[in-house]
Amino acid sequence: MSHVDAGLTGYKTLQIEPYNPLIGATVHGVDLANATDETLRTELRRALAEFQVLFFRAQSLTPEKQLEAARIFGNPDKAKAFFPRLEGHTSVEKIESGTGMSYKKVADQWHTDITWSSNPPTGTILFGQTIPASGGDTLWASATRAYDLLSPALQTYVETLQALHSFEPSGWPDAFLARENGEALYAQARAANQPVLHPVVRTHPITGRKILYVNPEFTTKIKGLERKESDALLILLFAQFEKPEVQARLRWEQNTVAIWDNRATQHRAVPDFTGARLLHRVTFGEDNAFPQGA
Repeated sequence: MSHVDAGLTGYKTLQIEPYNPLIGATVHGVDLANATDETLRTELRRALAEFQVLFFRAQSLTPEKQLEAARIFGNPDKAKAFFPRLEGHTSVEKIESGTGMSYKKVADQWHTDITWSSNPPTGTILFGQTIPASGGDTLWASATRAYDLLSPALQTYVETLQALHSFEPSGWPDAFLARENGEALYAQARAANQPVLHPVVRTHPITGRKILYVNPEFTTKIKGLERKESDALLILLFAQFEKPEVQARLRWEQNTVAIWDNRATQHRAVPDFTGARLLHRVTFGEDNAFPQGA
């Protein structure tokens, strides 16, 4: 299906081109800086839930407009990571590599953002400011499709489990320690962000679909299993996200916007580029990303 066939999807205002069969879509003809029509905003929310990651080319977003676009989907003042903030905009994070402090290695592993929080963000809007000439792609993987591809017996088993999530196995400790006063900053982050338990399988509150909710960046152990058993099971579950059919890979261009459902996907940045790269990121969320029991 191409975007000229968008009417087949039942959308009235959106021209949607499915990106890959199982995940992702490119949205044509939408100016996110002026997405004020309520029918359009409703369909954007529907499309995000349906396709899990949306791509928009040739956008022009000031920080204020990026925040307003985020509000289509949730509250931009919810959970944040440890990236530096844009001056004057505490809800806009700067993901910068190649100049000054580099965060090139922080996100080069499959992960769902901020699962080390008891209430992670429900989604993210990422805006390409400075893009390298080649490389630096971002990949997304569908956590619902990853669950679907498990055998029924394994699905039944993992639905009974919980897993521990922490930021400490990730690239964040090294990023902290590379900064001035890094040890103190790291100690402060550890004190404020203790490991949390999440169900291994969650239910998406909009679509009702099951989500495989573990990731190699932040998930450290399955509760109740011996370490060897836990490690073996996590390796098997993590491998679901390596399957090409559940993935979408974006080649960035300047002024590209990616918006993704942080509950239903994982993503990773490919650190194969040289030179400067700058993205503005706004995470958005709700008071409860997953209603009780989901």
